[in-house]
Amino acid sequence: MNVIPPINTEPPWCILPAMLTSSNAAEPGPGEVEWVSATTYAVGDIRIRVLTHRKYLRLTAGAGTTFPEVDPINWVDVGPTNRWAMFDTLRNTATQVASPLTVSITPGKRINAAAFMGLSADAVTVTLTVASVDVYTHTQSLILRRTTTWSEYFFGEFSRQPSLVLFDLPPFSGAVLGITLTGAGNVGLGALVIGTYVNVGQVEYNPEVDSLNFSKVTRDDFGNAALVPRRAVPKTNQTLLVDKTSVNKILALRDRLDAVPAVYSGLDDRDEDGYFEALLILGIWKRWSINLAYPNHAKSTLELEEI
Repeated sequence: MNVIPPINTEPPWCILPAMLTSSNAAEPGPGEVEWVSATTYAVGDIRIRVLTHRKYLRLTAGAGTTFPEVDPINWVDVGPTNRWAMFDTLRNTATQVASPLTVSITPGKRINAAAFMGLSADAVTVTLTVASVDVYTHTQSLILRRTTTWSEYFFGEFSRQPSLVLFDLPPFSGAVLGITLTGAGNVGLGALVIGTYVNVGQVEYNPEVDSLNFSKVTRDDFGNAALVPRRAVPKTNQTLLVDKTSVNKILALRDRLDAVPAVYSGLDDRDEDGYFEALLILGIWKRWSINLAYPNHAKSTLELEEI
């Protein structure tokens, strides 16, 4: 399992605003309107603040001069702007634009890994440029058509690969990371996490994939159900075989990632494997124990929960 700690561990962004060199996702984007001081707003109006890159929902009718981010009586934060949705830690918020989506990031430090989650595109191209010279290029089609029967072969529909993780970026200093998503119509990216990955062991057979379901189901006296769909949060439980020489490194990483979301890839970059998506989590560890079971190897129990 490889883990990518975000390059910035302070919420709400995986990538600091200063790192974003360019993006064709405008701010304000389509349908977004900036907040204006002393303007009268109705309950339910949504306005954005370019300074904070956040959207705010009006709670009371009226006008005011206090910025929404410091006025919790009248405004509530409801998420990032479209331009910045790809940089938060939620896969259910996504940056969406008409194809293509182009992004350029200057990390300011060495990186060797990038995770793209919540993808909605036909293809992605990733480049790493140093002093205007491309030192790395990776282009991958995201169109999938996996067939197991003759019926699926002739009549099965195409789908899109929702995630891509790269662990082979050359760790140059002063590099610029470029991302281009293309597709028919709109393309989207739910989460982009970059950093330096750490291998924390090999996932053993028999991992468990589960989900926390926050939907509400109530029944009346006759047994009729009222269903209120809400978000389901993926979680995984796995045991890892850890080399003895890696134990101290993993202990330090565990402390570093206390209440800090990171990308955990149980099958590393093997996105062609049918279990890849099930064992890919952008989230936090709930339990991370290490059993010093053998002279040269330890066993680690890792429980993960998506943020």
